[in-house]
Amino acid sequence: MVRDPDLRLLTLVGPGGIGKTRLATEVATLVQDDFPGDVYVVSLSAVDDPDMVPAMIASAIGLAGVGANLPEAVARRLGQGQALLVLDTFEHLLPAGPMIGELLAACPSLIALVTSRAPLQLRGERQLRVQPLAVHVETDASGLAPAVELFLERAAAVEPTFKISPDATEIVTDICSRLDGLPLAIELAAARVRHMPLTTLRMHLDHRLEPLVGGARDLPVRQQTMRATMDWSYALLGAAEMRLFRSLAAFRGGFGKDAAAAMIQSSDSLDPADVMPPLSALVDASLVMLAREPSEEGRYRMLDVTRDYAVERSVAAREFDGLRRRHADFFLSLAERAEPELRGARQREWFARLLADEGNFRAAMTWALEAGEFDLGLRMAGALWMFWRWAGLFAEGRAWLDAALAGGAASSLRVRCQGLWGAGWLAYHQGDYRRTGDVGARMLSELGESGHDLQRRNAHTLVGNAALGEGRDKDAIEALSEAVALTQSPEGTWHQATSLLNLGTAQMHAGQVGAARELFERALTIYQELGDRHFLARTLIQVGYAQLMASGPITAAPAIARAMEIVAEIGDGWGIAEGLEAVATLRSISQPRSTVLLAAAAAHLRERISMHQHAADAVINRLYLDRARESMTAETFAETWREGRALTLAEALAVAQAMG
Repeated sequence: MVRDPDLRLLTLVGPGGIGKTRLATEVATLVQDDFPGDVYVVSLSAVDDPDMVPAMIASAIGLAGVGANLPEAVARRLGQGQALLVLDTFEHLLPAGPMIGELLAACPSLIALVTSRAPLQLRGERQLRVQPLAVHVETDASGLAPAVELFLERAAAVEPTFKISPDATEIVTDICSRLDGLPLAIELAAARVRHMPLTTLRMHLDHRLEPLVGGARDLPVRQQTMRATMDWSYALLGAAEMRLFRSLAAFRGGFGKDAAAAMIQSSDSLDPADVMPPLSALVDASLVMLAREPSEEGRYRMLDVTRDYAVERSVAAREFDGLRRRHADFFLSLAERAEPELRGARQREWFARLLADEGNFRAAMTWALEAGEFDLGLRMAGALWMFWRWAGLFAEGRAWLDAALAGGAASSLRVRCQGLWGAGWLAYHQGDYRRTGDVGARMLSELGESGHDLQRRNAHTLVGNAALGEGRDKDAIEALSEAVALTQSPEGTWHQATSLLNLGTAQMHAGQVGAARELFERALTIYQELGDRHFLARTLIQVGYAQLMASGPITAAPAIARAMEIVAEIGDGWGIAEGLEAVATLRSISQPRSTVLLAAAAAHLRERISMHQHAADAVINRLYLDRARESMTAETFAETWREGRALTLAEALAVAQAMG
């Protein structure tokens, strides 16, 4: 169906556990080569707010932070290349359905494949109701029914010695029939062959299904059956496994072993230090699954229907409110531990760790704001703003920070100022210099003149960078000089290095190139000691610009080449964009065509990660790009610009390397 040229929207409809996600994933894999514009898979299970759907789609396509301009941005991104967008688990986000219609209208080459328990009710939508697996084969057919094959495959996976006989096949067929051919229910049942014979398994299943026959009429029959299956599987757990299963209800999008242990109270029958045996038992029972993404400690996840059942059980046990609190406390601690690490040698490792728990941070922030725990929410948002900046989640980060700041008085001035600092920087990176300056001025007003040197430094940094963005060089130098003065110490710190970098950038922009180079060299020394490769590369680019302005491209080339090596190695999208722009600037006279190619590739990359260019850099880049533009006709420039925007990241890096 997805190969049908007239198809725009196909919704796979069916109850939880029917196999919609598995079917959509297999289809996406099979038709990959039919979509030159690529296949994008967006899992929405960890998203509660329909307004977050555009951000999730944008992130998957590589356009994080575009917000309301999503249809237009996707259309530009895809061009004429036909693409497939898979939206998995949409039933709780149906108010976002009209946005999908707008997206398809703006992108004629895009096809959407949606999995949902309910149709989107959009014009042109085709619905395919996913049916249960067949339990019985036709009388004249050979082989086993798909439901029986699934049971046997799962049983053999958990118990390699499991053997099938004609009598056993009949029992398995009966079990699958009583489970209505639902894949998840069959997998849950098959996982129990490790602990009991098939006859006992069937007996337990009979007992557990009977109480729900003729249950609540407002629930679909298959949902009743799934709940019965979950009841039965839950009842077979030991006490420690039951307790842990209920404790996992608070997680969204996955969790690690330490996070699971943190959900256990010391008063519980389960010792947090002994979480692995019951967690492994839950994996064996198919109530928890090992996640695919690599992780040192291993990551786990629950299917949505399983998590919903865990929530029901924890609510019934009057545990869920406490779980949400412990969940928020754990992820607050993780965020605060990660915040300084994002400025050091392990920054990429910690960024990846935070990214894996993006859904959990959203859940924790949501709970904190809804529960009136504004101080907790502000501490978390204040610790996460640099992560949001790296991830390109500027609008989302600003929204969380604004909500937490508006909630009430913080426990300390330090906590409040940390939140304001993050809000100001995220605004700056979106080009909202007025907001950045206003936040900095507000911080200075609240801090006064005594103490709080680091917070006052941060405030002056915001005021100075806002002034630089608005072209007020004198005001920028004055404010950023104050920031440097507030970070002087015998031992260099990240804040001191960044203050030196900021002031040097302002001085270079004002024509004070010699003074700027001295500040850049001091910053380089500190970043090298700290192991912050991201800001090391950014400073090297500024060194290159200063040398370019002082003595020309030959002396500037080594610093910029080294910066490019660093950003390419660590996969820093922000740094790569800056590096491509720097190389383009360097070769604007000798290689004008390549300059335009790289400038266009960098502009496209900035659009994809929603990253506004630093004002000072933009002035330099525009000056040299104009020189390249003057060397060709308007038509040639436009064609070369289009060609540059179409370059892949690897192709753009290859062009930069070839330019020398």
